[in-house]
Amino acid sequence: MLGAAWPVMYHDLSVPVSYAGFVSMTVCFGTVVSSINYSKLSRRFNTESITIASVAATAAALLGFSRASSFGQIIALALLLGLGAGAVDAGLNNYVALHFKARAMNFLHASWGLGTLVGPFLLSYLFSHGMSWRLGYTAIGAAQSCIVLLLIISIPLWRANRNVGIEAEEDKKEGLSAREALRCPGAIAALIGFFSYCSMENTAMLWSATFLVSARGFSESLAASSAGLLFWGMTVGRIIAGLVSDRLGDSRMIRIGEILIAMASLLLIVMPEDMSAAMLFMLGVGFGPIYPAMIHQTPDYFGKNASAAIIGLEMASAYVGSMFMPTVFGALGRATTMAILPFFVLFFTILNTAAIEVKKRRRSR
Repeated sequence: MLGAAWPVMYHDLSVPVSYAGFVSMTVCFGTVVSSINYSKLSRRFNTESITIASVAATAAALLGFSRASSFGQIIALALLLGLGAGAVDAGLNNYVALHFKARAMNFLHASWGLGTLVGPFLLSYLFSHGMSWRLGYTAIGAAQSCIVLLLIISIPLWRANRNVGIEAEEDKKEGLSAREALRCPGAIAALIGFFSYCSMENTAMLWSATFLVSARGFSESLAASSAGLLFWGMTVGRIIAGLVSDRLGDSRMIRIGEILIAMASLLLIVMPEDMSAAMLFMLGVGFGPIYPAMIHQTPDYFGKNASAAIIGLEMASAYVGSMFMPTVFGALGRATTMAILPFFVLFFTILNTAAIEVKKRRRSR
């Protein structure tokens, strides 16, 4: 929502347009902190308690955004938003990785893809009818509050899962700390895999429209709608992965995604300009299965006892890539040309592939 609301928000808050970067980095900082500390939380509280508290924190932050009167308040609320988001991200991903098949993990992340479309569409509707961005944050904050109520109502379902053995005895042992988890064979390679994936994904999400305008000659309006195909591709990719991943397995899904990304990147370099939008959709489809599959295979690679700590570190590494590498690309693009976007994505695809292969080999040993 921030990207869609900011062109109006910064006027109301009387700050420079560039200050959006401070808000985004504050959210990412909060997610890194809570993700790294998730293993400590998971040893003291159960998953449903962490999830309810985290979603409640994000709801409070979003409702606070709608009432904020200064940039300082926005920054404080952005930190709360990040702290809540990181904990629920690590908690739900770990729970699904431990207790459900790959299908559920892919549908979980397909739901994220659908969610990314709601905020911008809502704000577009409000702005076209002369209403304030504050109403948009109020609506999304209210929706988050309703999710908190649904989670509270669902508590008996979580307890029923424990009673019928969904959570095995091994899950109830005390998990590893973040420092202990880092010493697991292949852990560093896993973190590089998440860093490289989110570096290319978030760079493509942020800069694809600018790439189409600067390097492919698209108009601003056409570039905005064409860049949206990247998000649609990711959502479609995860829905398809949800249908076939149990049969193909996580490793094959990652390989298929990497091949599609590499092909789309190369075709963006050599294909005519009018094919660029289709290649972005293909790039999104390639992104689709990789992140859910990498998370889902974590308990198999490192054991259930280390899963919470490793996934917390993986989330933190992913957010570090999301926080810094789009900015690095922006600097490179300004110094050279935005046409380097496909080469940038291709580089991180190769790094991701290498990291996952190293992780596999160390696991085999």
